[in-house]
Amino acid sequence: MLSLYIHIPFCVRKCLYCGFYSTPYSEQNAETFITTLRREAAGYQADFCSRIFHTVYIGGGTPTALTNDQVFRIAGIVKDHFTLSKAPEYTIEANPNSAARQNFSSYLEQGVNRLSLGVQSFSDEILRRLGRLHTAEQAIDVFRAARTAGFRNIGVDLMYGIPGQTRAQWEQTLLAALRLAPEHISAYCLSIDDGSLLKREADAGQFMLPDDELVSEMYEDAAATLQGAGYRRYEISNFSLPGFECRHNMNYWDRGEYLGLGPGASSFVAGRRFHVFSDHQKYAERLERGESVIEECEILSPEQAAQETLLLRLRTSRGMDLSRFKEEHGCSSHDRLQTNMFSLCDAGLLEMVEGRAKLTDRGFLLYNEALARLSA
Repeated sequence: MLSLYIHIPFCVRKCLYCGFYSTPYSEQNAETFITTLRREAAGYQADFCSRIFHTVYIGGGTPTALTNDQVFRIAGIVKDHFTLSKAPEYTIEANPNSAARQNFSSYLEQGVNRLSLGVQSFSDEILRRLGRLHTAEQAIDVFRAARTAGFRNIGVDLMYGIPGQTRAQWEQTLLAALRLAPEHISAYCLSIDDGSLLKREADAGQFMLPDDELVSEMYEDAAATLQGAGYRRYEISNFSLPGFECRHNMNYWDRGEYLGLGPGASSFVAGRRFHVFSDHQKYAERLERGESVIEECEILSPEQAAQETLLLRLRTSRGMDLSRFKEEHGCSSHDRLQTNMFSLCDAGLLEMVEGRAKLTDRGFLLYNEALARLSA
């Protein structure tokens, strides 16, 4: 499967834990970005003229920091340069503070059919700790506005493992999300990125992250609560109602191909991985001069490719088809994997089901340990 990702490099304000590339929104910067994004897309048009994209994902950054007209023109760039399948999954990320002024109906008119809402918490105290600009009430209002506009596929992102967060607060957030009845819920452990404010504060000893035992308990709480409410865990951190798994992300985890546009975007096409400059000014200047915006490019060795396949596919509940793995990566990688699998099965971390290797509930909880032992 082939997917298209567009990275919007603008935020109203960067979250305290985030190290991803973004820059403050301004109308001038956004207009320059859209002009150069069209140039970048045009540069790929001939290479992909015979290919069909099955998913589109507009992420960032904060796509909803853009105006409705700017989102409309980005959707036009997609339509003008790429061929989409008859029923693509078309997602846009939204933050509650900036999405409040968006016309969700116009998104639907442009073909967007899935909304990913970055709520993170339904506790105002926790939201302030993360540096989020919205309140729990605003998140609820935006969700309801999107539903009223006609969105029938809404995902809500939640976060646990936050300094000072209690299991009771986390459970309250999970229950608040369930009351909205989204089709998809992501439950991510807080990851403090290099270069973020929280990373600098943590390194300076200004606060302590929750211990591993508490984090594990919060993860188990999420799995029990969400699965008890009818959401299926189809990937370590992702739960959905039947039929509402995120196809775009599933393509990543299946090691499928994807083309990324915009500063900071990554691509994986024909076994080659490449990355665009994480600098919107350099991105614009190079495209205006007709130069490449690719900063890094690599072709993985056969061993690296096998390791990546293992790493990605075992994240999912459907696991990894061993015969397919052998076909893709050869007998030696397959035989080494099978040898390592026996001890994980004995430890209750892995199980074999109809020729597929799958992590158990305990294996999902101890994913890093399981992968380390499989890769030995």
